[in-house]
Amino acid sequence: MKRRESVGPVDLNMVPVMNLFLAMIPFLLSCAAFFQAAVINASVPALSEGAAPGDADEDKKQLDKVSLTLQITKTGFVLTAQGDQTEEELKKWGGTIAKKGKEYDFEQLAERVKKIKDRYKKSDTIVILPDKDVLYNTIVQVMDATRERTVDPRLDSREVLFSNAVVSSIL
Repeated sequence: MKRRESVGPVDLNMVPVMNLFLAMIPFLLSCAAFFQAAVINASVPALSEGAAPGDADEDKKQLDKVSLTLQITKTGFVLTAQGDQTEEELKKWGGTIAKKGKEYDFEQLAERVKKIKDRYKKSDTIVILPDKDVLYNTIVQVMDATRERTVDPRLDSREVLFSNAVVSSIL
């Protein structure tokens, strides 16, 4: 019998495999879909039993805070204010903002909300009640107009208005 000669270690040429991976990695990264998800901070109304008679909170009235209700209708916006103030004072902050032609008047809405926020600094809640025909984009624009406003566009400084938006429906 003939004995086989022992062969030394074999060197594999890894350059073609490494070149393949070097070409595949940028290709796969360029094909990957990257996206950003935008989040709108909103909440839904919750049922509450209310304060029990005789609670300590019942005696404390918050005259520096109101809650706004904004109905989005086919003809425009209907704004009402609720709070511990007198009815006459609350009525002067409410009202109707009619459409400009076929478009909603978001600028006038933002101005009215700004005046209310200047008067009642601790206010932060707005309840948005859209009609069933109102587009989602309109609701988002309403939330943007009532959430904050740009004070100085050069410095990108913003003023917070009603940051807590509650989207509901009319029952």
